[in-house]
Amino acid sequence: MGWTQLHLVDSEGMEVLPSIKAGVESAFGWVVSTYPNLDPAVLAEWAEEIGSAMQENKNTHATPRRYAYAAMHGRVRDYLKTRASKETSEGSSLELEKWAGVDADAQARIERKIFFQELGTKLEERDQAILALLLQDVTSAASVGKVLGISESAAAKAIQRLKLRIASFVGSSRIKSGDAGHDFQNLCETKG
Repeated sequence: MGWTQLHLVDSEGMEVLPSIKAGVESAFGWVVSTYPNLDPAVLAEWAEEIGSAMQENKNTHATPRRYAYAAMHGRVRDYLKTRASKETSEGSSLELEKWAGVDADAQARIERKIFFQELGTKLEERDQAILALLLQDVTSAASVGKVLGISESAAAKAIQRLKLRIASFVGSSRIKSGDAGHDFQNLCETKG
């Protein structure tokens, strides 16, 4: 967020003094770079409020820049201290997902994709190739054998061994995570 997006005016809508404007813009830039996880729009609102208050009391600030830094830092510090008690959730996660248009199966697809990527790192090169084919719906032993340059029966055995490795990996993952509720039996089925 650029400093030019700050709307620094007093309570009557008149632009603040150039020294106040420079001080607030500098303090705003410092806070944005120091606290990148805070919402820049909220920080801009605070900076505009501070600029307006400084303009109202313009004769009491010897160094507007120092005052603006202290005021912005104070606002951030207070926010970080109290934000947990002020946060409220709106609606359930299902309502939010529905409102955002999230597909109900999206999380399962993401988890499945991550699972197969992780699985691919634990397999030998030939099994990785077979897994890639199965995930692309090349599931017949004849097709897999043709791509790999092996016989159909050898491809069928290789596919079966890969399925057993996947099953053993899934079994060990379930035991580690304590989750036996997912059914991974139909992740990749061969046709014929």
